[in-house]
Amino acid sequence: MDRRKFLKWGSFVTVTVATTGLTACGGDDDPAANPTPPATPDNSPVFTFQQGVASGDPKPDSVMLWTRVDGSNGGQPVNVRLQVSAQPDFSTLLVDSTLQALPEWDYTLRNKVTGLSAATTYYYRFLTGSQTSPVGRTRTAPAAGTPLSQLKFAFITCQDWSVNHWAGMEELVAQDLDFVVHMGDYIYETVGAAFQTGKVETRHTQLRLPDGTAGDDGSRYATTVNDYRYLYKTYRSDPRLQALHARFPVIAIWDDHEFSDDCWQDHQTYSVTDDATPRLARRRAASQAWFEFMPADVRFDAADASFQNIQIYRSFTFGNLATLVMTDERLYRADHVIPEQAAGSEIGSRYFVPKATLAGLEAQKMTAAAGALTPVSILGDTQRGWWQAQMDSANTTWKLWGNEVSLLRMQIDGTQAIASLIATGLVQSNAALAPLQAAMTTALVTDLTTAKGDGTYPTPAYASLKALLLANAGISNAVFDAAIAPALNAQLPPVTLLDQYILNADQWDGYNAERKSMMAFLKAQGIGNVVALTGDIHAFFAGPVMDDYDAATPAPVMVDLVTAGLSSNSFQSYFKSVVDNDAAFAAAKPLVYVEQNGAVVNTFNNTLSAFNPWLKHVNTDAQGYAVITLTAAKLSCSFHTLKPIADGVAPAQPATASTTVVEVLAGTPAVNVI
Repeated sequence: MDRRKFLKWGSFVTVTVATTGLTACGGDDDPAANPTPPATPDNSPVFTFQQGVASGDPKPDSVMLWTRVDGSNGGQPVNVRLQVSAQPDFSTLLVDSTLQALPEWDYTLRNKVTGLSAATTYYYRFLTGSQTSPVGRTRTAPAAGTPLSQLKFAFITCQDWSVNHWAGMEELVAQDLDFVVHMGDYIYETVGAAFQTGKVETRHTQLRLPDGTAGDDGSRYATTVNDYRYLYKTYRSDPRLQALHARFPVIAIWDDHEFSDDCWQDHQTYSVTDDATPRLARRRAASQAWFEFMPADVRFDAADASFQNIQIYRSFTFGNLATLVMTDERLYRADHVIPEQAAGSEIGSRYFVPKATLAGLEAQKMTAAAGALTPVSILGDTQRGWWQAQMDSANTTWKLWGNEVSLLRMQIDGTQAIASLIATGLVQSNAALAPLQAAMTTALVTDLTTAKGDGTYPTPAYASLKALLLANAGISNAVFDAAIAPALNAQLPPVTLLDQYILNADQWDGYNAERKSMMAFLKAQGIGNVVALTGDIHAFFAGPVMDDYDAATPAPVMVDLVTAGLSSNSFQSYFKSVVDNDAAFAAAKPLVYVEQNGAVVNTFNNTLSAFNPWLKHVNTDAQGYAVITLTAAKLSCSFHTLKPIADGVAPAQPATASTTVVEVLAGTPAVNVI
């Protein structure tokens, strides 16, 4: 057998088959093979491996290996040798193949090595000219059905180059993991956006896209394949990200920023009218760059002229312990139920959306589609059917779902929240009213609702509150009207805040009918021990996913575990910006933060917990990552909150400031905070 032969497969992916061990000084079929490449002549181009090496998508008998050759070759292919061994010193070679890095794929290499042994550690490297790449370490998955006592892995998300720091990657490299799951936002397509100004490591220089398109806020966003390639190459230039890839196989999916913020299909959403126009070329460029730079065993067809010329949803099995189903929640999703054009802004469309309006329009779209979920779907009909089949056929103890956007309901009752704030203010001005605080809140909800309904807002009659204070505090109506009512009226927000709101309709809350359908499927089929691994929202959350969040008594079906962004700005910081800069939401400031002795105190955690009792753990102002330890009896998730950046420098190791552990016991869709 000629070890240097390989099969062309699916665009530029190649496949090599591992052999029985052959000595590194050459085998009987290739006496010229040698782990040390010959010296490069002085006049020959020199190639390097500046983006390191990577492995991904571990199966029991295969793994995908990746590198990129950097250096000028006049647009000609570059021959690269791949060597794989079960020994770290490469004393015996299982693969010693010559591959070609092609200019049309930006000199990236993606080689699937098959014929490997299950649950085995392997080492790999690439060689060209006089250069040898860093050595990568990878591990195949245990064979399906194999009894496993434990599985340990991390899941991460949202690693903006231009915000905060990447010390968490360095910390992860030191851990003993089987693999890493990346939930997307591996790159951020924008450069110089408002949210990317401020604190960032000095070692991360300012990004400058080779092409790019100007945004309304002075930023630029990636548009061409060269732009997206530039971002991947720059991100991969960081030695900490390189070390993470070289240490563990990575199972990756994308979210939105690999193409465009809050995207759907081939549509962008930077302005009110943006998503009216398909961005086919941009979507294809983003997909190609992701395919080129991620070590993922997926299908990409450059000859397919559509924006759906790539399929990245796929599944993995780890012994008898876990099935991991990775979904794509951008390429097939329908437009947001309330388009930006209809709301006039992302506020009211994607964020802070009236719940009743959202539900009504979702029902209208389904009625127009004869009850089909197609126009209100994140997954699309085909992928949803595939997801159901994967869940139904999984015969492992746990069914893990790599899910980009949170399944947990996150809502606020504006009337209740404002009433609570006013009642708190009354107690602060008159401590004797403290025993009446809960009753005052209830009375104020009634009074505000009445005033909104009869048109007397923002000068409510306060009939319920007056009666309460007269009967229990001796405050006459005349005193109330003269001394209390004017102060209350002065702090009332716009009437639009007196409603029930969904905080983020870009996640599953904005596609509620499909979520309910999927939970109904799990219940009907008796499929238990389902846990979603989620990113996107830049916060830590944990809680059960209910069959119907709007039911009188919602029932838990599965669990969602959400990790904060590894570096991206926090969820709470975005809402802080809204209440600080949008007059319509200024009255909601105490729901997001308060200032005490000059320090900002996060109140958003308590606000969300108060209106969403299924949220068992909430940390809305953090960067970090999550580590899962899985056994047949329980899933243990450790949320690592990272230390902040200081004067442009990442914290010294250990980078973790605090850890919160949550557990899910087998057989019960519930979260216990340890």
